[in-house]
Amino acid sequence: MFKRTYGSHKDIDRAIEKLKNLYRKYADQYSSRIFNLEGFENRYRNALKNKVNLNAFLHAEILAFEELKRRVEQKVAMKNKPEAPAEPSYSEIADRIIEENLARVRKYSGIDFHPDAEEEATFLLGAVTDFYYSVWGNTVKLLRPLGIRSMDDFIQKLENDFSYYVVPLRGQYSRAVEDYLLVLSRKQPRDNEKAAVNFIKYGGILLNNCRKLFIDGLNFMSGKKEYVSHYKELDGYRGQLERLIEDFRLSDIRGY
Repeated sequence: MFKRTYGSHKDIDRAIEKLKNLYRKYADQYSSRIFNLEGFENRYRNALKNKVNLNAFLHAEILAFEELKRRVEQKVAMKNKPEAPAEPSYSEIADRIIEENLARVRKYSGIDFHPDAEEEATFLLGAVTDFYYSVWGNTVKLLRPLGIRSMDDFIQKLENDFSYYVVPLRGQYSRAVEDYLLVLSRKQPRDNEKAAVNFIKYGGILLNNCRKLFIDGLNFMSGKKEYVSHYKELDGYRGQLERLIEDFRLSDIRGY
């Protein structure tokens, strides 16, 4: 129904309008007290006022709306049964989803590179950096000996991408972080929001490209006796990578 990130103001405006229309539709069908459009509009104004990451705001609001819709439809379907206890309010659901999402990324080691950087971006940088230094080199050692030209080329592309995203070029930070810091130094909230989206999106593309590489390697090794131990090791790294992608809600971002 909605996509993961909104890279332009037009994308955000379209998503907000779509959500408003859903409010109107379900308010007419069920109840304007439950599907409270005014409440959503107030939360949106507060998000703008407080310079909240609009992608995180929309993600939480959309999930909350879908959960509320499911509960209302389920309750209507069970209307002949004893009345259930009062459901949490929409804003309570949204707040819970935001906290749950933040809890999933806060278990990673973040890299605090600027006080105005989006929290999710700092934790994603830390997670990708840890993955690069603890996992990536081991997977390359497993895949290089396969001698597959296309795979070797893809490994080199990913090595370049990791170098841009996590490896310090000079001084303390990588080129990706330096690019982000340059935008933050201009102190333009709208530009900061777009820079955060681009930073997270690049990390998502990088991780999903790694996932593709891992799957290609596993497919090649599958069923071959000489690769049994390598297959098991690579499959463990794939599981670790997929948990990382899932925790940061990046599974629908693709770079291939």
